[in-house]
Amino acid sequence: MPKLKRTRTTTARPRNLAPLLPLALVVACGDTGDGSADGAAGTLDGPDAIVHAVTEEVFTVGSVVGGTWDTFGSVRSVHFDSQANLHIFDRQLGHILVVGPDGSLVRTVGGRGEGPGEFDNVLQTIVARDGSYTVMGLSQIDLLEPDGEFVRRITMDPRTTGLVDASMALPDGRLVVTQIVRFGQGDQPEETGRQIHLMALDGIEPELLYTAWELPEEDEDESELSGDLASGMRMRFAAGRAFEPRLDLDVLTDGRLALIDSIGYRVKLIGLDGSVTGMIERPIAPLPVDDEIMEAERERYREGEAASLASARNTNLPIQIERAGVEERTFADEVPVLYGVKVDWEDRIWVERRGLTGDDDGPTDIVTPDGDYVGTLPPEGLRTPDAFGPGGLMAYIERDDLDVQTVRVVRLVALEPQG
Repeated sequence: MPKLKRTRTTTARPRNLAPLLPLALVVACGDTGDGSADGAAGTLDGPDAIVHAVTEEVFTVGSVVGGTWDTFGSVRSVHFDSQANLHIFDRQLGHILVVGPDGSLVRTVGGRGEGPGEFDNVLQTIVARDGSYTVMGLSQIDLLEPDGEFVRRITMDPRTTGLVDASMALPDGRLVVTQIVRFGQGDQPEETGRQIHLMALDGIEPELLYTAWELPEEDEDESELSGDLASGMRMRFAAGRAFEPRLDLDVLTDGRLALIDSIGYRVKLIGLDGSVTGMIERPIAPLPVDDEIMEAERERYREGEAASLASARNTNLPIQIERAGVEERTFADEVPVLYGVKVDWEDRIWVERRGLTGDDDGPTDIVTPDGDYVGTLPPEGLRTPDAFGPGGLMAYIERDDLDVQTVRVVRLVALEPQG
């Protein structure tokens, strides 16, 4: 059974990139184990400056009654455009619902099928601020106008060009590619690091932008693929190593990437030439992995295993998905400080920290690309949304008490200092 060969996404920068530019902000590394710091209050090198979010409800869509336009199958993603329209991609139903600022249905884009403008085995949708679409399929990329009119299709071959994983694009339309998976490539050596490519939609090969840091590899079972697209494929995912530093990124309005890939608290700003133009740090130390943290992670893995298998059954992909059991799970020595990063429409960076058991339930810092510290949302406070929009809009994919999937939209009115 062949191993999956993948071009992986970013430690060291490629040697041909420009020298490191002056950092926007570098603070001392006087780490402490409890998340506190000795610097001045209200700064990144000081203790958390807690802020509380003032929000107002805008609308919620998602009906418990079957047959209505907002009866969802499986919402995969949500995006806002510059007109405050919300674009909801339902992977199970194979379409995008465009919802106006008042919560009413504007139009439906796509639908099941293989023709122009129809969705077949769609993995991701990317919505530009003007409302145009880049629809990422298993073996093709479709481009659509804001009104849903089909523009053109780009075909990919899993055994040559590979399958491209991209969930965002630069302002100029180039895709930010965090993984390229190629099948049937034999025993070719894998590239070091986790690579980030930029891909123009003109037939040119993706261009390497940056190589992110990763822990040294360990001996473990790899993910495997068998079969073919004609007769059906079987993919088995390895259990992997818990608490590897997560690679997460988002795009600033000037095209730079805000990126995390480290064990410590470090947000890198990556320019369009691949150079690190700035770095935002806080003196917060990673937690050592102990028995309690390992058991909490095992339980999360069991829940994730069940959820991923259920999700796989709700797709029309010609691939049977399997996942290794929790007994094959291994652990890194430390829990990385950061879990995720997301940029809002004001270019503020929301930096998600891990909780005390290694879950993604810690506090959230809000900073600017220049290194200004806005404040920290407490773990029980407002969470980072699934999508930011203009005018403080935020969208959350949720489930109600009846396990009905909904999309709730709120507006962030203010961030008020504690006390």
